[in-house]
Amino acid sequence: MEKFDKSVILLVDDKPANLFALENMLAGEGKQIITANSGKEALTTILNKEIDLIILDVHMPEMDGFEVAQILKSTNRTKNIPIIFASAEKKEYSSVLQGYDEGAVDYLVKPLDPTITRAKVAILLELQLQKRELIEKNISLQKSELLINNSADIIGIIDIATLTFEKVNVAFNSILGYATDEILGKHFTFFLYDKYVDAITMNNQRNKEHISFETRVICKDQSSKWLDWNIIIKYGKWFFNARDITAAKETEKIKDFLGELVQQSNNAVYIHDEEGKIISWNIGAENIYGYKEAEALKMQVWELLPENIRSSSKDTVDKIINEKITIENNKIEEFETKRLAKNGKIIDVIFSANVITDYTGERKSFAIKEIDITKQNISNHQIAQLNADLKKNIIQLEASNKELESFSYSVSHDLRAPLRAVNGYVKIIEEDYDKQLDEEGKRLLHNIQSNAERMGALIDDLLAFSRLGRKEVEMNEINFDKLIEAVSIEINNSGTHTASIKINTLDHALGDYSLLRQVWTNLLSNAIKYSAKKEKPLIEIGSQIKDDEVVYYIKDNGAGFDMQYKEKLFGVFQRLHSPSEFEGTGIGLAIAHRIITKHGGKIWAESKINEGATFYFTLQKVHAKEKETNSLAKQIH
Repeated sequence: MEKFDKSVILLVDDKPANLFALENMLAGEGKQIITANSGKEALTTILNKEIDLIILDVHMPEMDGFEVAQILKSTNRTKNIPIIFASAEKKEYSSVLQGYDEGAVDYLVKPLDPTITRAKVAILLELQLQKRELIEKNISLQKSELLINNSADIIGIIDIATLTFEKVNVAFNSILGYATDEILGKHFTFFLYDKYVDAITMNNQRNKEHISFETRVICKDQSSKWLDWNIIIKYGKWFFNARDITAAKETEKIKDFLGELVQQSNNAVYIHDEEGKIISWNIGAENIYGYKEAEALKMQVWELLPENIRSSSKDTVDKIINEKITIENNKIEEFETKRLAKNGKIIDVIFSANVITDYTGERKSFAIKEIDITKQNISNHQIAQLNADLKKNIIQLEASNKELESFSYSVSHDLRAPLRAVNGYVKIIEEDYDKQLDEEGKRLLHNIQSNAERMGALIDDLLAFSRLGRKEVEMNEINFDKLIEAVSIEINNSGTHTASIKINTLDHALGDYSLLRQVWTNLLSNAIKYSAKKEKPLIEIGSQIKDDEVVYYIKDNGAGFDMQYKEKLFGVFQRLHSPSEFEGTGIGLAIAHRIITKHGGKIWAESKINEGATFYFTLQKVHAKEKETNSLAKQIH
């Protein structure tokens, strides 16, 4: 469809003189005037062009203005185009009412008053422009939903004078475990380890607009986490963003440990560049070859090779650098070869190497690892290989954590900003243009608000889902009778329902209490929601032992689903019912699936449409030895 940068007005009249006069009356900067001599020509024009306003003559041969309006209002694409009827008749009450019945926003009587006509057109074009902008923003919000895949940081406001929390977001609860009412009004240092309190107070006294620091904090469950604080100081407040960097801190600690491990290794670990110059040398290399680090860094790797293999090794390195030899995963598999020590002794070694590439993918250097197999047995080689693999895995973990942190920042700031903007504009329009909006305009505003709220819920749910990947599973024996009782009370307190819930005696199993409580909360909430439209909603919960597992189930008599779509049940945003039927974001079952998978269990469902659904999941059974251990642990505590 053809679009214009200007506002497009369609004038429809069977008399060319009327069209000419009206076009001259409305012509001006920012307007595109299009004319049609009949109702049929007007409809053809509207099919090919995006129209902002139609001024439609009532009395035309073949198809009058009322018939044209009926067709436009019956089509989704054109029903919201504002129409002004123009007629040479006297302004009879019945004729005006018919115009409004056909969807007109105004009714003008010829001859048209230029001042009034231009004013009404200007107002309608402005409202149409605002409506279009709101629709475009709504579309933008819907597209943004697809980008969300990670957690938000802790965000809030602290008063500088008192160092007390004034506002915090829900991430404070999800990351540290404190509820909002437990934080508001508390001093900033209440959850910091003592050694950080003085430093934070000093930072507060400095005359800066921006400060950043890292702190170790105490969670509600008495565990500890690291937060990276970035604070903007304005209007006597701290506007802060605190990111959970606990995983990064642990990775950094492990990386430092591995670096020290490599440096102190008994194996020779060193790096040389594409020309053979040695650029890194560890203690193991010193011990095996006899060269100190200062000596080795002045050497080329060829000096470690016996004369008979030196030439062929240089050729091989040149071919690898120039990619004439293809190496899978840039790794040279280990093999036995010989090296020349400082004292002239030939040493048998097991050689392995990784080719290091730069950011363009070009091969630049070699990381070498060699074991003196003349003195060491094969078990030492296996240990060294495991250490090298561990180092590689930790480096990959560090890279993944950095990517996750970067995306977390994007979710926290970039993706929430459009929500705030849209809500702000909607409130402005409601307050300033409420009387000028028709019912359709108000409906669109309500839809925008609803979509913004739904996106906020999606963000919160996705954040909860992503955090599961970092949550460690603490395996303990769980009394599911008590757990279900606590979940039922929580759900009953959060809202009303009419479901009858039958809870059979439940077997104990091993698992993480807080994670499995979330599973039961999601499954029970779903059962209540999808059976709510039944005259007598029924829900049954139970379990049975099968081999070394406990199989739990929750059954309802609700809407059910088509089993051919069962594979979609546990995917993020995969919903089998429309939001108009049942509210929700489509992530609760994905969270349940992820938690059960982390426990080493399975989760599945069976259903028939309109006959209800049964969800099952398995957990590890508590054995007699584990019962004894758990009992002893309780006595100790």
